[in-house]
Parts: sequence; C-alpha cells; structure tokens
Amino acid sequence: MLLPHRLEIRSSHYLALVLALLHLAALGSLLSLQIPVWLKLALTVAIVASLGVSIRRHALLQEAASISGLVLKGDGTVEGLRRDGGRFDARVSGHTTDLSLLIVILLELPESRRLCPLVFLPDSLPLEDARVFRAWLRWKLT
Repeated sequence: MLLPHRLEIRSSHYLALVLALLHLAALGSLLSLQIPVWLKLALTVAIVASLGVSIRRHALLQEAASISGLVLKGDGTVEGLRRDGGRFDARVSGHTTDLSLLIVILLELPESRRLCPLVFLPDSLPLEDARVFRAWLRWKLT
C-alpha cells in the first residue's frame, strides 16, 4: 500500500435509505406518545427537517461542508477534503468500527472537542479503495 492514498467518497443510496427508515421509525414513535397535538406537529416538523439535512449532507454529499474525500497518510492521520474545497487534518479515534458491510470512523479535529463521524456503506467507496481503507485502519488501530 502506497501512502498517501486518496479516497474519493461517493454518495450512498444505502445510507440515504437507512437514514430515511430511522427517521420514519422516529415519526412512528410519536403516534404512541401522550402529548398535545401541537407538540406532535412540532416534533414531526423537526424530524422531517432532520431527515432532509441528514440525507443531503451525509448520504448525498450535496452540502458545501460535506466530506467528499480523505487522504490517508503514513503517520496515521488523515486529511479531509470538503466539497467546497476546504481541507482539514484529523486523527482517527480508537473508537472507530470496521464491520463487514459498515465502517464508522470518528475523526478527532484539532480545533474541536467533538468527534466528527463518517459512515461508509458498500456503495460509499470503490471496492479497491475500500480494501485499502480497511487495511490502513487495521494498521493504524493496532
């Protein structure tokens, strides 16, 4: 594996479907709540807005702040590439998860105390890039 290696992140229709199903489940759970109708309507609007923002930003990668690429470096750090052309350096948290059909990485940004999660499903990366990414993660996390 030659480093640095650039990963091009693609929009994920699987992630859009999962996000839609989870938001639909949240909407369905509102039905059983014993709260006023106006509050149910307000919560419904908030959930639908969350669905739109989540799918647009994380699944379809259409917002300027969406992360459209990663550069894997030899020192175990990554360089994030935003859709608007911005770049940032980050470390991958040890709480990163690599399953057979799912990769969830948590990026530690130097200027923030929050972790930035990235979710990769099978349609998020080309097959060869996914293999390189998994090998890099195993090397980095050991």
